[in-house]
Parts: sequence; structure tokens; C-alpha cells
Amino acid sequence: MSGSAPASEREGQFNLDGILSELGSYGKYQLLLLLLLAFRDSFLSMCNFNYVFTAAEVPFRCEVPECESPVISFNESWSSLAAINATCQRAVLYPAINGTTPLTCMPDMFRANRTVACDRVVYEDYNSIVAEFDLGCQPWKRTLIGTVHNLGLLFSFIVSGFISDRYGRKVIIVGTPLMVGVAGLLKSVAFDYWTLLVLEFLETALGYGNASLVLSLELVSQNSRVAFSCLSDILSCLGGAFFGLIAWKIPYWRHMMRAIYAPLLVVVFYIFLVDEGVRWLLANNRKHEAVRVLNKVAKVNNITLSSKAQQMLDMITEEQNKAEETGKPQTQETPHILSVLRSKKMVLRIAIIAACFFCCMFVFSGSVINSTTISGNKYLNYSIMMLVAVPTRVVTALTLTRFGRKTPICVAYCLCAVFFMTSAFVPKSIWWASVVLYMAGKMCSSYGNFSMHVVAMEVFPTTSRNSLTNIANTVGRLGAVLAPQTPLLEQYMSGLPSVVFAVAALAVAILSLCLPDTSRIPLPEKMADAERIDEQSANDTRNTAVA
Repeated sequence: MSGSAPASEREGQFNLDGILSELGSYGKYQLLLLLLLAFRDSFLSMCNFNYVFTAAEVPFRCEVPECESPVISFNESWSSLAAINATCQRAVLYPAINGTTPLTCMPDMFRANRTVACDRVVYEDYNSIVAEFDLGCQPWKRTLIGTVHNLGLLFSFIVSGFISDRYGRKVIIVGTPLMVGVAGLLKSVAFDYWTLLVLEFLETALGYGNASLVLSLELVSQNSRVAFSCLSDILSCLGGAFFGLIAWKIPYWRHMMRAIYAPLLVVVFYIFLVDEGVRWLLANNRKHEAVRVLNKVAKVNNITLSSKAQQMLDMITEEQNKAEETGKPQTQETPHILSVLRSKKMVLRIAIIAACFFCCMFVFSGSVINSTTISGNKYLNYSIMMLVAVPTRVVTALTLTRFGRKTPICVAYCLCAVFFMTSAFVPKSIWWASVVLYMAGKMCSSYGNFSMHVVAMEVFPTTSRNSLTNIANTVGRLGAVLAPQTPLLEQYMSGLPSVVFAVAALAVAILSLCLPDTSRIPLPEKMADAERIDEQSANDTRNTAVA
């Protein structure tokens, strides 16, 4: 169909998709890259949600000096009456017959209708920063850690996007994990709460980004990009699920941080193991390097390129040589952000995707954070929440390719809303039903969140793909900034966080219908290609309906 022909093919130029198809999508080269990215992304995923366990809520009670034994214990016969209410106060003791403090404490010696301020608290355990930095009576400080973490991501995604488009995907692939690893190790020796908070912000502001997904999408041909990206994400989710087990076996927060942050320093060797993205090299007229990478892929995969593909490689090599001989570099499109803002189509597209990202990330991050509060073992709950992404990605690969983009995303978020809303009103006596429904809602959220990121990558041109995606992503991160505050909603109504997630999911379902369907359209190389996506999508839809 003419509506889906690559721009380069229409102009009689280099056809990268044709060569990538010949090289295959699952050869030795691609599988090695998948494993390298999986190692990197698995530990980044653990670090990205470190605060779920390092800042976990810990049960605590007031210290009662008159009643404490020489060794203070959290569990005593009278502990329930020394429990702290919302204002950090406890019940007072009845005086003894002679007016002195009783020598022994029993539950009936507490006057439940009178309270006194709590001077010190006793925690059930001291594995979390909540206990170590004594945040029990200041719950806002606990949730602030997650909020600051996601605020740092606002800055990170903008900067990493521009660096990735300007200096290449490899810079972010290698650089950001090193920043995260160093910042995390420094956090593990933080001596007070505010130092930890500053380091939490610096970790996310200088690290993360989504260069792995960009590289995965750009490495393979049009027909394989969804399946390849899903496989990459499955591997990273399998690794990320180990965080729950690591936190279970290494519960003390300082030791746990060292266990998940130190391995990221190994990524420094990726300088020699990972090649730059071919599409980025071609878009930036570094064609000699692009040809070298393509020939390397062919050699590693033991594939002999067709004569037509080899002629294409020779052609662009000659073009580069001529440009160097004449001293006139070939022109390349490096659109300034202001030129993008002059395009109404692109501005509207960025706005819609940003709004979708806001709701997607609010639901996705919020459901992960609240997973430790639902019934059952919080460590296993977290691991299960991460593992549900595995079957979800399999479904994603099958449905996004067959049914397009818009319909699956809309259906997924409608189901997500139904599951979360229902789980909020299931009686506590059948807690297992609430857990199952919550997990189902999380699966739908995971499906939609990943699919929306794929669509965002597909509607922007190679020359500014990461920059524009991350601008929308930055707005979306505001949803992740709000997510750590959702556990506080439980104080007003049991299950209220799930109700809020349901409403946000419905918003994504509606907004997703405003986006073009990019399933049968090649990745746009230039701004003009990206602006034509709406027309191409409409033509493909009509052609499919006629067929």
C-alpha cells in the first residue's frame, strides 16, 4: 500500500527496513543486546522502586517509661493501649492506690478515654528508614521520598531525551546507570533524612531515561518492533521481580541498597559491548559507522546480505566519501523545539500523549506502591506485581500487531477501571478476591502503559524521537509524583486509592482514541514524515476495511 511505504523508499533512497528484515530480529547479535539491556534495566527497575521497601511503613507504638522492661519490646500485653492515634498520643495510666506509678502494667491500668502526648516511639523493626530516622509520627516525610524521587525523573527525562538525540542512544545507555549506582551507594551511607532526600533527587535527576526502549524499537524492522520491545521488557521484568526476594532476604535498608545499586557499576563495560543505534547514526549522517554496525550484525548473525542490500550499503558509503572529499557535509534535519511548536499537529499530539502519560504513570506507579498494603506477604506481592508483566507482554505482542494500537489500549484501560473499582468494594472476608482483582487491574495497567510508550515512540521522527517523547513523558511523570501520596487516601476510606486509579484509567481510555494508529506505518525519519502519520493511518484503516 502506498500509504505505508517508507519515506526513504518513496524517494528512491536507502531502505533501512529492508536490510533490517534481512538481518533478522532474533539472531545472536540481537539476543546478546537483549541480555545486556535486561541486566541494565532489571537493576534500574529495582532502584526506581527502592522506596517501596526502604521507606516502607512500620508498625509502632508509644514508649511507656513506667511499663517498659529493661529490654524494650514492641509486643507487650498492654501494647495495644499504647498504640498511637493520628495525633501521636496514647492512653494514660491509672495511678496506683497510693498515688505512685504502678510497678507492673496490665491492660486494665490504662485509661482509654484520656490521652497524653507521645515522647518517644518503639518500632516493630528497624529495617526501614521510617524507624531509623524516627518518621513514625511524620508520615508525610515517608511519602515525600517517593514524591521527590519522581520529581527528579521530571528533570531526568527532559535532559536524557535531548542528550540521546544529540549525542546518541549509547551515551544514555551507559551513563545513566553509572549515575544511579553512585548516587544509590551514597544513599546507603546517608546519616540523616534530609541528606537522603537530596541524594534521592540527584539519583533520578542524573539517571534513568528510556533509551533502552528507543534502541529496541530502532534496531529491528517494522514488523518486529513490537514483539522485540516486548521481549526486551519481559526480560527486565523478570529481573525486576527479584527485588521483592532481595528485600525479603536483606531487609535492612542500607544493606539492601548496596545489593541493588552496586551491580549497576558493571554497565561501564557496555562502552565496548553495545553499538550505537543505526537509525540515529543515519539520521545524523554518520553513515560509515552505520554501515560498520550493519556489517557487524550480519557477521555475528552469520547472514549474507543480498546483492541489493549490499548495493545500498555501498551507495551510502560512496555518498559519505563524496561529502568528505568535497568538504561539504550532507545536510541533516535537526529541528529546534520551536519549529516543532509551530506545527499544530505535533503540539496537539504531544499534549494528548502527555495527558495519557500522566494518567498511565499515576495508575501504574500507584498500583505498585500500594501493592505492599494489600493482604499477604508484601515482598511476594511486589514480585507478583512485577511478574504479571510477563504474560501481559505476550498478550501485548500478539494484540498490538494484530488489532492495531488504539483499540487494544482503550479496551485495556476500560478493563483496568472495572477491576480496580471492583477490588475497592470487595468485603475484607474474601480478601483473596480483592487481591486477584487488584492484580488483574495491574496487568491491564501494565499493558496500557507499555503500549502507550510504544505509540509515543512511533509518532515522532528519529531526529527528535527521544526529545519529544520525553517532553510528554516529563508531564506524565507528574502523575508518578502524585502516586506515592495515594496510600494516605486509605485514612479516609478503605480502597479509595483503587477508586482513584479506576477514574484515571477511564481518562486514558478516552484520550487514546484521539491518537493515530501506527501499527502499519514505518517509523518516521523526519518531521514531515511524522506530520503525515494521521493521513497514512486513515488511509490504512480505509484500505483494511475495504479488504
